[in-house]
Amino acid sequence: MKFLVITKRLPNPLPIETMEPARQWINAGLKDGTLDCCYGFLNGGGISIMNANSHEDLVKMLMDYPESRWVDFDIHGLCDINMLFEHAEKLAVERGLKKA
Repeated sequence: MKFLVITKRLPNPLPIETMEPARQWINAGLKDGTLDCCYGFLNGGGISIMNANSHEDLVKMLMDYPESRWVDFDIHGLCDINMLFEHAEKLAVERGLKKA
């Protein structure tokens, strides 16, 4: 399963000691495929595409993130866009909104 994960910094100060462990965690995820990509926002926080077998596995991974105590996660499940269009077209045909 793929998830869009938006990380937002909380108002509390982020300890400088978390930066290197966070960088290592991100780079390890990019290397092992847990993360497809990871980008930072200019004003703090960032965005990534994460791979997990379940919602529970995703939560475990995010709780292992070294800066998890100082950020908020906004999580969105993702699906293949072509599968989404195919399903929408099938529903449109079934409901008489589009001819087969």
